[in-house]
Amino acid sequence: MDREHVRMIVTEQFLAERESQEDKWGEQMHHTDEFWTVILGEEFGEVAREVYEKDTEKLYNELIQCGAVCMAWAEAIQKRNIDRQIEKGEELQ
Repeated sequence: MDREHVRMIVTEQFLAERESQEDKWGEQMHHTDEFWTVILGEEFGEVAREVYEKDTEKLYNELIQCGAVCMAWAEAIQKRNIDRQIEKGEELQ
């Protein structure tokens, strides 16, 4: 299996997990960076636990969840930046 195919599978799983998170928790664009740090820390702790347990199936699933949290945080930052640009009357980039 080539690298691009593997990357596509993982990306699709990140996106599916993001949708699952949004279905479960709703839109979370209002969180502060400090709160996102707590959420990500909890997810990373679960990754670390599975490394310790040597359970690669659960590790993979936790990595997907962790990556999706990073994606959600990045989306929140992007939304903040866009809202700030709109507020200032600037052109969107």
